[in-house]
Amino acid sequence: MITKTDLEWWRNRAMELDWAFATTYAEGAPHEYVIADKTPGFSKEDCVRAARVIRTFGAPAKFYRATNIYLTLDDGWKYFPLDSDVRDTSIINRGRADHVYGPQNHPRTSSGIESAYDTYASHWDSDYGMTEDEKAATADLVREVFGPKLWRTLDVGYGTGLPLDLGLAEPVRYVGIDPSTAMLNELVWKHKHLAGVHPMTYAVAEERRVLCGSRFDTVLALGGSASYLTPTDIDLLQRRAKTAVLLMHYAPGQSPITHDAPATEDSLTFAGELGQQTRIGRFITTVISA
Repeated sequence: MITKTDLEWWRNRAMELDWAFATTYAEGAPHEYVIADKTPGFSKEDCVRAARVIRTFGAPAKFYRATNIYLTLDDGWKYFPLDSDVRDTSIINRGRADHVYGPQNHPRTSSGIESAYDTYASHWDSDYGMTEDEKAATADLVREVFGPKLWRTLDVGYGTGLPLDLGLAEPVRYVGIDPSTAMLNELVWKHKHLAGVHPMTYAVAEERRVLCGSRFDTVLALGGSASYLTPTDIDLLQRRAKTAVLLMHYAPGQSPITHDAPATEDSLTFAGELGQQTRIGRFITTVISA
């Protein structure tokens, strides 16, 4: 878990380190760096912890065509790692906070909500997501319901982007809604070019009409995300679908690691009245025709 205690640790730790200037980039992109186990007093464990802090509390920004996650602090610096897998991080970079490179047309991930999932986000894919068996069974069911190509996809509670990770959906046709800023940071880190990223709950998305009148070939709420939907939400989702809605609730007796899901009986029962239900691992899946 990564919490505000870790953020405060990095805020203080960064001030103690001997940052080296990257002379190779002195003209085009001046910045500084520290290296795990080479910079005095900066271990590999410190480096990975710092990377998790940055990816949890940071925000996307563009470096020309590349989208990275940056943590801007009140010291005038923005900090950024560049390794794909946070566990491989060996260098932390920092540049001036007021230096901007290219059009800033990246997705916005800040929801203004302190989600219980934020603290788990940088560990999610490796430690807390679906099991391999659950992923395989979910992928099979998605293909069975929607076919081999998902086309225009709406994913509610999409977290770090499981349908994209499984190769089921195309990023340029993929629209997601999720209130966890840190989970969305992980998504954007992996999948840079998305059709839509809406950092909010589904209820708020409908209230604000951010989807306008859009209808989708594929509508998903996977990995227990349906447990956070009310019957009203499910009814609205059904209207968004051209063909079907695939919901995954936590099964009775199961709960998310965050232990923050509301009582799901009404939502699960309501879904069962509308469609066919089956069990996949910890979850009850429901397929509802449009």
